[in-house]
Amino acid sequence: MKHFRLTNFFAAFASLLAISLVGCSKDETPSGEGRLSISAKGTFSSAGTGKSASGKSINNDVEITDFRMNLKEFELEFDMEDPGEDYEMDENDDWDDDGYYDFEDEIELAGPFELDLMAGQINFLNVTLPMGKFEELEFKFDEGTDPTSDLFGKSVLIQGTVQGTPFIFWHDFEDEVEVDFEDPNFDIAISETPEGIVIDFDLSLIFDGTAGVDLTQAMDGNQDGTIEISPSDPDGNNELAQSIRNAIKAHIDLLDD
Repeated sequence: MKHFRLTNFFAAFASLLAISLVGCSKDETPSGEGRLSISAKGTFSSAGTGKSASGKSINNDVEITDFRMNLKEFELEFDMEDPGEDYEMDENDDWDDDGYYDFEDEIELAGPFELDLMAGQINFLNVTLPMGKFEELEFKFDEGTDPTSDLFGKSVLIQGTVQGTPFIFWHDFEDEVEVDFEDPNFDIAISETPEGIVIDFDLSLIFDGTAGVDLTQAMDGNQDGTIEISPSDPDGNNELAQSIRNAIKAHIDLLDD
């Protein structure tokens, strides 16, 4: 398994509203295509991580019971250095001006995708793409729009306990994340062999007191028995909410599945 880190810093899915392959004919399956699956998971990589009946322990102080997020607007960009063999589109297809799949084009995959990252590895996209090399995967965190979901109005929700006290973290940021591999020679290659990539969120590092965020610094400012960490800031933890937001994006890996 190859392992790569994102340089710019990301129950199964609840509802797959739409998946659209821009420029691909809906009536025909063109030749010269392959399959790509995109998955996501939350991991606990620290050696001391354990599992309780209700969640997973990050360390002696922090236990996580819930980790969900809402993602949308996935895009893949052809490798501009090596766009591969062009594929001529049907004249009725809505693509770029020249009518070919090439490095000027992007493939857009619409969501939203509500992911429960405590449920193991979730495969939430499995699509047919033209053969070639893609150099970048981009996606966006966005607020959930389902009024029946706990993620309504939120892009990320994490719950658990800190030293035995319940905590809830949520944020409504709409950040875009671009996958840019450290190895310039590596691309997402679509061929006759199905390809899979996994977006991996490491909670052990997100809530590591040294590498990430020390949740023991969070306060129950209004003394209601729950530590709330969010941009609405009822407990005076707004600065910590921003730190968690940054840590989530900083501790994401892309795995070649």
